[in-house]
Amino acid sequence: MDLFRPNWTGIDTTELKFQFGQVVNFDVDSQQISAVVLDFDKDEGGIWYGLCFLDEGKLFGTQIPSGLVNTTCIDLLDLTYLNDSAVHEFEILDNLQVDRLKVGVGRISPVTNYADLAYDFNRGIEARKKNPIPCDEGMLDSNAHRQRYFEVEKILKD
Repeated sequence: MDLFRPNWTGIDTTELKFQFGQVVNFDVDSQQISAVVLDFDKDEGGIWYGLCFLDEGKLFGTQIPSGLVNTTCIDLLDLTYLNDSAVHEFEILDNLQVDRLKVGVGRISPVTNYADLAYDFNRGIEARKKNPIPCDEGMLDSNAHRQRYFEVEKILKD
């Protein structure tokens, strides 16, 4: 699971616009989009905030199989990375006590503006309307539908 954990070693998060575990809300063309801040990244493009969208209080995630014999399931969270330069209007709704060791990063998507943020959010909702297959089925099928929702409690500190 360490392979999937967020790692922002070398990034000073104290002066960033968002902090780990914050629930933030964006108003994009009158659509309310909420997400939990779960990761940070830095490259030549600047700082990126790893946001896991919330839909009716549930996290966007993916469940993947691990192992061919005695297959187990790994639950990962799908993050959209919003570039710091795009952040302008937002509201901090809450500050969750997230256990970093319970966060695994699955699908990732970088965005540099709020329109693309809304596109990712809406695309994610549409993907989760399909019935996901059990993680121990279709393991060799690259088109297998694995996106699903997870309860927020799954990542909170005990």
